[in-house]
Amino acid sequence: MKRILFITLFFSLSCTNTKISKQEEILQIDESQARDLISLSIDCVDKKFPYKIGYRFISEEWIKPHYEITPSFYGCWDWHSAVHGHWAMVKILKEYPNIPERDSIIKKLKDNLTKENLNREFEFFQKDFAKGFERTYGWAWLMKLYSELLNWDNEFSKEWANNLKPLVELLRERTITFLDKLSSPLRPGTHSNTAFSFSLMVEYALVSDDVKLYNKIREYSIKNFLPDKNCPVAYEPSGTDFLSPCLAEAALMSTILDKEEFNIWFKNFIPSLRRSEFKNIINPPVVLDPEDPGIGHLIGLMFHRAWTLKDIASNIDNDDNKNFLLSISNVHSKKGYEIMFDSGYGGEHWLATFAIYNFLR
Repeated sequence: MKRILFITLFFSLSCTNTKISKQEEILQIDESQARDLISLSIDCVDKKFPYKIGYRFISEEWIKPHYEITPSFYGCWDWHSAVHGHWAMVKILKEYPNIPERDSIIKKLKDNLTKENLNREFEFFQKDFAKGFERTYGWAWLMKLYSELLNWDNEFSKEWANNLKPLVELLRERTITFLDKLSSPLRPGTHSNTAFSFSLMVEYALVSDDVKLYNKIREYSIKNFLPDKNCPVAYEPSGTDFLSPCLAEAALMSTILDKEEFNIWFKNFIPSLRRSEFKNIINPPVVLDPEDPGIGHLIGLMFHRAWTLKDIASNIDNDDNKNFLLSISNVHSKKGYEIMFDSGYGGEHWLATFAIYNFLR
């Protein structure tokens, strides 16, 4: 399971003095490793228990099995993980259309993304007590799943996208309304991080040509993130983070600013790039108990750091800094993959998604 066939690395890391002898290569996975990863999503998308309820019970009427309330996304521990577990299956099939798991994946997508099931999901989200359910992390992953279906040349993808569309449209409108009321961004290293959700939503908006949502996110980000300076990288990570607040924001801004604007902004936002305090980003977090669902979040942080560092590097003008960031990304990618299969179900129900998102961007 831990077989690793990554490209050989050529780097020497130091927070103050790094020499790169060549253009840093980005780590990749092969089809066999992709199969190892997607087996985790296949196993969990229709696994009913254990499960974490994320909504309020306002009456006895709603005390019923979660798989009756949200019959499309009921597995993988919680709603959002079920959503991005489906995204992972779609992504893998797009990249490796002839893998042996193909029929199993297609069957699960057919069973879960029916019009009937998604209509029941839509009806649930329309309830007043569910208006904040999965805001905005789960909403963003749903949009990402929808956009992945939109540009997939598969005989069923259009049908599944059409079935998802009413819920997607509800949540994108809800996002716009929410941003009119959100006086400042949320900046933790967990689900509610605003910049992380924005990054996925921007990807959705560009694929689906959702100009209204894109402009809203850009306007909000310019207002609230552009003035930021000196992001406190030395404070990262908190002990149960799976996102890097500083890198999430920087990666987002790399997508909404032009390259010249981004380079100016980034120098002020993370001036510590070559200083000692940046060592907390250079080194993968220490995971003392991978099977603890909270502590195991740190494995996901490795993948999040890896892909955000790649996004940032692709927009950096300075080649030394670009390779420096790519080297750090490679270290995190490799370490995350090595440890993720030791995390038990508390990690396996979601880590495949983060690994796949990192390696197949």
